[in-house]
Amino acid sequence: MAYASIDYAESYFASRLYVDSWHQSTYTDKLKALEEATLRIDRLRFYGAKTNPTQILEFPRNDETEIPDSILKATCELAFSLLDGVNPEMEFENLSILGRSYSSVRAQQSGILPQDHIAAGIPNKLAWNFLVPFLTSATQIRLHRV
Repeated sequence: MAYASIDYAESYFASRLYVDSWHQSTYTDKLKALEEATLRIDRLRFYGAKTNPTQILEFPRNDETEIPDSILKATCELAFSLLDGVNPEMEFENLSILGRSYSSVRAQQSGILPQDHIAAGIPNKLAWNFLVPFLTSATQIRLHRV
């Protein structure tokens, strides 16, 4: 299950440069990348509530009937990064390492905080920019009345 279909992604990437990884990937890998991108997006905290409380994915939201175009584009961008070989966990891990030594097996950690999109597991800045308008603040608390 993915926000963007392969047809949507094909159309989205048709007019873009430097997206060879998308065009050279198999149908199956494209589908896997779109599904993983959707899972990563759904781990984020969004404003509002699902349109239908029983729906599986986080979008549509707030009584909308369609998935916003920005979410579709973010899904495509993130899927492209995954197909291009970006490993979100390694991106996060590599930001905190200043140096490595192999003789005595030590790594020096920096006190630098990773960029928000890397910390959230979204290694593509353009995808992040599409997602930001829908995100809640990390300091907000979501309460549900039972």
